[in-house]
Amino acid sequence: MHGALLAGFLITASVLPVNDMFPTSEDVRFQKIQKAAGEKEWPFVVASGMLGCIKVLGQRKVYFIPDEALQDRPFNIDVNLFSMSMTNLGITDILAPYGDTKQLIYRLAPFVTMGQRLCDQDPGTFVTGPEL
Repeated sequence: MHGALLAGFLITASVLPVNDMFPTSEDVRFQKIQKAAGEKEWPFVVASGMLGCIKVLGQRKVYFIPDEALQDRPFNIDVNLFSMSMTNLGITDILAPYGDTKQLIYRLAPFVTMGQRLCDQDPGTFVTGPEL
């Protein structure tokens, strides 16, 4: 309840744009990614997919959408593993096996950074190459 009141206040005070509070599908930015030949630290079980970034409550949220339909919703990737596990509750077949949390963060960090850079692009952007 307190979060909703705070959000309402921030919007009416023009501190937080409405788009950041209630993003739409047009606010998402996308980039196609794929596993390079011989890449050993690829974090996903599928060889390709899309990174997506959307601003929610002023924070950049990064998602991976596999090319192969493993799930019916995007998979949130983050270096905050607790937050990532809560957001992706019940999705267990996206990440490739890893030895420990350090290895998982090492694998995910470049994609989280690249995905967050997508949010610096105009809403609705689709990056086709490895520009980021």
